[in-house]
Amino acid sequence: MSQSVYNVQGREQDLCLGESLAATKQVGIVGGGVNGICTAIACARAGHQVTCFERGEPFAETSSRSSRMLHGGIRYLEHGHFGLVREALIERDEWLTRSPEYTRVERFFFPIYDDSPRGKWLLTAGTKLYQWLAGRYSVGPSSLHSRAEALELNPALNPDGLKGAVSYCDVVMDDQGVASDLLTEAQQLGVSIKTQTQVRAVTESGNIELESGESEAFDTIVNAAGPWASQVLNASNLTSNYEIAYVQGSHLMLDLVLENPLVFQSNADQRIIFAIPFSDETLLGTTEAMIDIEQPIECSQEEEDYLLTIASGQLSPRVGPLKVHSRFAGVRPIYKHKSEHPKNMSKASRDSVIEQRGKLISVFGGKWTSASHLGDKVCGLV
Repeated sequence: MSQSVYNVQGREQDLCLGESLAATKQVGIVGGGVNGICTAIACARAGHQVTCFERGEPFAETSSRSSRMLHGGIRYLEHGHFGLVREALIERDEWLTRSPEYTRVERFFFPIYDDSPRGKWLLTAGTKLYQWLAGRYSVGPSSLHSRAEALELNPALNPDGLKGAVSYCDVVMDDQGVASDLLTEAQQLGVSIKTQTQVRAVTESGNIELESGESEAFDTIVNAAGPWASQVLNASNLTSNYEIAYVQGSHLMLDLVLENPLVFQSNADQRIIFAIPFSDETLLGTTEAMIDIEQPIECSQEEEDYLLTIASGQLSPRVGPLKVHSRFAGVRPIYKHKSEHPKNMSKASRDSVIEQRGKLISVFGGKWTSASHLGDKVCGLV
């Protein structure tokens, strides 16, 4: 069977253009998360008949358990993923236009302490580069702040050992609101979304077999099952050059009100942790833990302790003990070629890869910010 592989990078490679519609095809999509729904929207815009199969409810799994950011991924600059960051920053701007009611620009502050693993000059250079890569899609300048100014703008910070702060601008979303917008758009375009419908197997000849025993034929099938993309192939006895590394990211919702989002540096492992205010509480996350996808996806006590230790060390003692309202965890699908060794997950790219075999297209990897352009690229292969 012929095979094609497409690395998803480069906005100029968008292939699904409304003005060059191909003949209408029947497209079946496995997965009702952000990648699946954005692909369904792109294909429906191109004039195809689209059916989306979701084993539960749309956006109920990984897509509802993110850090609620639409961003370029400032931490990826440290690992040289400049092209990926540039593309995501352009895509970030489109979400502001697409869902203005549910997205907002915020100024994020990196507090810098005596023992912080990255100092003000390195962070200033990184945030300036982030702004420069955005170009005309920048949502605001980065800034260097004195100790006094950092405390004035962020009184919740611990003043002990604080040297100052560096800030930059990024986008925060109401993920449920954006998801609602996408579902409405998909339905208005005529996409049929079959919920509570478990797919048993797919074929490279275009058949989707359901747990109910039914089978439906399509001109193209898109395996957009997110972290479960490899499982769909395995259940179908199909091979691939790619597989998914399962990385759990846990978050806490704290009884804490902040003036601005904060970005904490971990002295233990040099990772960064976001503290983002939402109304009268704050989202704190995320962790990175390799997991078995067959096990329950839930925040562990170890992860909770890890997050609270980092945050408590950089917040003022006046804030008091951090109270956890709720916890949630999701799985990041990090793709890798089967010949590769397991990746260092802190350095792993959130890029995507698309693999085509016959009438079956499989999507590995991806994230919220890049989902719309990913859908366009998949549509171009239909």
